[in-house]
Amino acid sequence: MKTQKMKNRSLVMGVAIAILALLSFSHDVQSQVSKTSTSISVNRGVHTVSHKSGNQRLNLEYEGEIVFTDDDKAIKSISRGGYLLIRKTTFGDRREVLAEPNSDGTINYEYRVGRSRQDWGKEGQDFLANVLIEVIRTTGMGAESRVERFYKKGGVSAVMEEVNLIRNDHVSKIYLDALMENHDLKSKELVNVAAYITKEIDSDYYISELFKDHGDKFLKNAESTSAFLDAVARMDSDHYVSIILKRMLREDLDSDAMAKVLKAASGMDSDHYKTEVLKQLLNRRDLDDKTVDLIVKSASDIDSDHYATIILKDALDRPNLSDEAFNNLMNAISRIDSDHYVTETFRSMLRQREVSDKVVAAVMDRIEYMDSDHYRRVILNDLFQNKQVSEKHFESLLRTVADMDSDHYASEILSSLLKDQQLSQELYTKVLDRVANIDSDHYKVKILKDVIKGDLTKNHMMSLLKAADNIDSDYYKSEVLRGACDSVRKLNDDQVKDEFRSVARTIRSDTYYGRVARCID
Repeated sequence: MKTQKMKNRSLVMGVAIAILALLSFSHDVQSQVSKTSTSISVNRGVHTVSHKSGNQRLNLEYEGEIVFTDDDKAIKSISRGGYLLIRKTTFGDRREVLAEPNSDGTINYEYRVGRSRQDWGKEGQDFLANVLIEVIRTTGMGAESRVERFYKKGGVSAVMEEVNLIRNDHVSKIYLDALMENHDLKSKELVNVAAYITKEIDSDYYISELFKDHGDKFLKNAESTSAFLDAVARMDSDHYVSIILKRMLREDLDSDAMAKVLKAASGMDSDHYKTEVLKQLLNRRDLDDKTVDLIVKSASDIDSDHYATIILKDALDRPNLSDEAFNNLMNAISRIDSDHYVTETFRSMLRQREVSDKVVAAVMDRIEYMDSDHYRRVILNDLFQNKQVSEKHFESLLRTVADMDSDHYASEILSSLLKDQQLSQELYTKVLDRVANIDSDHYKVKILKDVIKGDLTKNHMMSLLKAADNIDSDYYKSEVLRGACDSVRKLNDDQVKDEFRSVARTIRSDTYYGRVARCID
């Protein structure tokens, strides 16, 4: 009966290994040793392990709780209903051991060499003693009790010495989990564990799982927090680093710890993951000015205009942004190439902040270097929507208009200035001089006809007539003069009338000249 059971176990194990990839829970763990691999699967409580190293193969199947003797050379106990099946093949020589518990707590063994069953004796016991440490270190079986044993013997150092001998990151994580879950480690011990994890474990996945599950333990004091974040910064995968850092940001961190989080985030290559962390950091209410300033500086190093804009807009949402942070924010905006994203950032700033002279100066300085007339127009509209342009910034504004290729957008800005601003005569004249330099007679006339509708002073009218003198089209020039007739008559000023007649005489077409020649008399 036992023989048949052994055969059945072997058959089941062979089938299980063949369809390992189809089991409900499966993952591959690549060992640090060349040409060594380990596959582990769990299905309904049954663990199946396949380990290959050179010309050796180790296949295992087990269920239940298994405890080993302190020398790791024999099985101390197996829980009821559990079992352990070991099959090892070396250069074609195959040996198997099946261990199951008896009702009295003792263990029954079946031993096979090749296909032949052998009596359980010294040969089988020696095989088990020799293979068991490999089984233990390959599977993680008995990890909790072994960690307890090593910790009592030599503390964290003894546990990590044993972990050094383990073949793969998956099992190493099992041991380190047991160490940190069951022991209240001191600061120095946590520092050592943090350094060990990133130095000895290759897989960023397992590193992130350890730090994610036990990150709160490292945050107990500044020393272990610093060691923890230094370790995270040494990881290769930005994806896993971001997972750890975002998990950390749920904790109560002091400013030094947040600076470390920021440093770790800044070290990531991926703008996407860097932005995820910085955005979550900016959502904290306990940030001081120094940390906000550092975040803004970090945004300057983001290559993607899209992601840089996300961070800068979030930074602008924070109240009472310090002068230093504001200056760094302007520096970050200056590094954005896309006019679209520059505009998004400025519009967010203008909505959230008081439009002080400092803000106006910063915006005007930046838009002079923008290529898109459309986006320049959008920003200027928001900037001066509820604020009069001071003389200090007027020259900069007119330079921007002069630099525009689009007469359409230039005319919109100039028209807005003439219509909505309480301009001095000097500034009014400067605006109309700029109107006179617009290439398109269509847009030039559109502005002047709008201006004529207002209540014009003598000086205003003189400036308007000089601008009209620069219109090339006889038709458009006559349209402006016809529109100005009533205002000129109302002013009843000889100097204004003389200027009107002088401009009218530049109309070459008798037809159009005739329409305006006598309209002021």
